[in-house]
Amino acid sequence: MAETTLVPLEPRSQVDVRARAGAVARVATYLSVPALPDVNRFVATHAGDCYGLGPDEWLVVGPRSARAAIRDALESAVGADEGAAVDVSSSRVLVELRGPSARVVLASCCALDLHPRVFERGHCAQTLVAKAPVLLAQRDETPAYWVFVRPSLTSYVVSWLADGIEGLSPGA
Repeated sequence: MAETTLVPLEPRSQVDVRARAGAVARVATYLSVPALPDVNRFVATHAGDCYGLGPDEWLVVGPRSARAAIRDALESAVGADEGAAVDVSSSRVLVELRGPSARVVLASCCALDLHPRVFERGHCAQTLVAKAPVLLAQRDETPAYWVFVRPSLTSYVVSWLADGIEGLSPGA
C-alpha cells in the first residue's frame, strides 16, 4: 500500500518576476507559453515552472544550473521600465509531501481548502502551514505537493508535517 512521504527536494533556481504592460507578453514569449498563469495557478515552461503569485507577479522555478541564464533572460524580457526579475533562489527551500494521505496531513496544519474539486494539479497558493508562510503547489493527483518554505522555518514546518504523517493510522 502506498504511504505518505515527506522528502527534501534539490535546490532550484527561483526568479521572482514583476511585470506590467508589454513585459507580460514578452515574459510569456520567453517562457514559450501563450499567457502567464493566473494567480494561484502554475504551468510548465521550457525554463521550468511558472507560478502565478499576484496580478503582476510570477515565480519561475527551474534548474539550479540555469539560474543566471533564466534570470538574465527574464530581466531582458521585462525591460528597464516595466518591472523587474530578481533571483530569490535562496529565499525558499522545497520539500515534497506525497501520498494518499497528504491532504489529511496538510489539513492538520493548513486552513486552505484542499478538496480535489477546489485545489487540484496545477493549483498553487501562498498560505500558512503551522502558522508559517509557504507557497503550496499541487503537482499531481497522487496527491503530491511542493511546499516552498523560508530556510529559517524549514525545520519547524517539516516537524509539523512529519508529526502529521506519524499521526496517520497504519497503512495510510
